[in-house]
Parts: sequence; C-alpha cells; structure tokens
Amino acid sequence: MKPPVRENAMNRLDIFEGEWELELIHPDFQSILGHTSFTWMDGNQFMIQSANVNQSEFPSSMIVYDYDSNTDTYIQHYFDSRGVARLYKMSIKQRNWELWRNSSDFSTLDLSQRFWGEFNASYDTIQSTWEKSFDGEKWEHDFKIIYRKLK
Repeated sequence: MKPPVRENAMNRLDIFEGEWELELIHPDFQSILGHTSFTWMDGNQFMIQSANVNQSEFPSSMIVYDYDSNTDTYIQHYFDSRGVARLYKMSIKQRNWELWRNSSDFSTLDLSQRFWGEFNASYDTIQSTWEKSFDGEKWEHDFKIIYRKLK
C-alpha cells in the first residue's frame, strides 16, 4: 500500500500528463521547437518525461519523477543522449514549478542549475527559465522554454 503523503504528492504531477510542444529560446540560436510527453509508468508510481528538440546541439532526454517524503521534495532523475545523468530537487506549489541542482550526484558538480516555471491559469502553458552558476553565487541566464500543451 502506498503511503498517503507520497501518493498525494505524486497525484499533483497529473497537471503535466500529456503531450506538449516546446519552444526553446536560447541566446545563441533562434527559437527552437521540440516536443515532450509526460506519462505515468505502469502502476502510476513514477511520472516519465521524454523530450526531443529539433536542434542537434540539444540532447534528447528521459526524466523520471519521484517524491521523497522524508524531505518533502520531488526528485527529478535526468538522463540524456550525451550520456549525462543528473539528480535535481523539485517543488510544485500552486502554479509554480521549480528545479535546482547544487550538489554532486552521478558526476562532479561542474555547474549549479536552477529553473523556474509558471503555469498559466488554465494549466496549458508553462513559461520557464533556466539559470546556471559556476561558483554557486553568481547566476546567469541560460535559456527559456515555453511549454504548450497539445493534448
């Protein structure tokens, strides 16, 4: 039987379920389109995200979402076509989606990262921004992503 705290937290991820168009806005490129989908793994214990962007410089990725009831934090397990594997902490509060990585995980910490996303009122568009820091103190804009729900 699933603990109620974890079950309730995982149910909050239903807002992602479905197909989304991505528009990646990077300072070195024009607007780049892509696609991502969020689906539940059989048994609804984990949410799975797969993403592809129509630009060879950007990797395709597979992400598994989990929840740690000990820390009241979601965990995002990130894997991409470059062979990169990372763990991000995550929160979902009202219409705000946040991710951050500021400690070593599967590899040394070359840079810290943080992400802010905001859902619109109908939960079918997410405006988001990634930032990076090489010293953990000075943050710089990396790129923006606009998610638009298709179905």
